[in-house]
Amino acid sequence: MGNRKISADLKFTAIRLHEQGILRLSEILNCVGFSCMTFYRIKKLYNDTGNVVKPRSQYTGHPHIFNLKDLHYLLELIHHHPDWFLDELTTLM
Repeated sequence: MGNRKISADLKFTAIRLHEQGILRLSEILNCVGFSCMTFYRIKKLYNDTGNVVKPRSQYTGHPHIFNLKDLHYLLELIHHHPDWFLDELTTLM
């Protein structure tokens, strides 16, 4: 079936149906449409974290090259020397 987004409420419902013994696992998987491996991966995540969705990383994207001090330095250089080209500014950084 390939990679696809499975909603958190569908994952949680599948876990709850299995925990409460309302349906057999094969019936649950047939209804929700994901594999046994996916179910057990979600169940492990739920048992470990209490949530069915992985927490988002706080470190997304590329790290910043400049910090605030560098930015202020660059702005001061531009104010004092507006006629400089970028290659001249980069040599000072």
